[in-house]
Order: sequence, then C-alpha cells, then structure tokens
Amino acid sequence: MNSGPVEISVAEELYECPECGADGGFHVGFRRMADRRFRVVLVCPSCRFRFLVGEFLVPTGEPRPYDHAMDGNS
Repeated sequence: MNSGPVEISVAEELYECPECGADGGFHVGFRRMADRRFRVVLVCPSCRFRFLVGEFLVPTGEPRPYDHAMDGNS
C-alpha cells in the first residue's frame, strides 16, 4: 500500500487500477485544497492504492446569469 496519493494523468478513460489492474471501479474521496477547491482521490477497492486525478471546484450556489442561447425558448 502506498503512503500517500500518487498523481496520475487520465488520457481518455480510467476504470482499471494502475497499480494492480483491477477493473471494478474505484471508491472516491476528496481532499480540501482551498475554500472551494478539492482534489479528487480515487481508491482501488482491491489493493487500496490511492491516486489523484484532478481538482474539483465546488459551485458557490449563486445562479448563473441568464443566457438566451441556453435558456430561451427556441
């Protein structure tokens, strides 16, 4: 088991553990980086390998401005 999450890059799709090869998906955890920013931590349920795949910005809860192209009735 690794001591801390390892940074990896995701080319197109990630469903197989880079450590043991298990392909059943992952448990997901979050590590706070700043007020609204979190790192996504994936954990392999087979070998418990933990790795980082990117950041997540929690929305403020404020509605976005009206956009006629998205919100208008065409």
